[in-house]
Amino acid sequence: MTQSPSPNRDALPWYRQKVFWLLMSGPMIVVVAAFASFYFASSTADDMVSDDYYKDGKHINLQIERDSEAAKRKITAQVLFNPQADAAKVFVSGDFPREQPLQLVLMHPAKQAFDQTVPLKAGGTSGDKAEYQATFAPLAAAAHWYVRVEDANGQWRVQSKWLPNQGGAVELKPKPAAP
Repeated sequence: MTQSPSPNRDALPWYRQKVFWLLMSGPMIVVVAAFASFYFASSTADDMVSDDYYKDGKHINLQIERDSEAAKRKITAQVLFNPQADAAKVFVSGDFPREQPLQLVLMHPAKQAFDQTVPLKAGGTSGDKAEYQATFAPLAAAAHWYVRVEDANGQWRVQSKWLPNQGGAVELKPKPAAP
């Protein structure tokens, strides 16, 4: 009695070997993931990294001087956002010329494209506070925003972080000078 020869596994071509595909699946997945990572990295620009560190350092010193000037003048501000987050009332107190133009700066924590700079429209005074109005494009959803009130000449500024989920008001005070 003769037996028919059993097929030899080694006689199969390489592309039919299960072990080959098992071993090659890892490197193939890595190559696909690398191309996907490269695509995502190149299609979304990172706005938070600067190329000119020296210029940024000089700019930081200038900003510290603006904070010190606001502290000297005892300038504070309160910003009240409406529920739709597309308008605000701003109350500013301290030693500054009331006729001087002011602006409200709204900065998104991650996307510079969502930042807005809005000129404030004078609305009168209430006690020692000057009242201003601001209308702007609706703010994008974010856990927090950086809010700044400054004069148009760049002499002083007050700023703070606003958490929208904790209410529509934020108090802006000058940062204390570093020792």
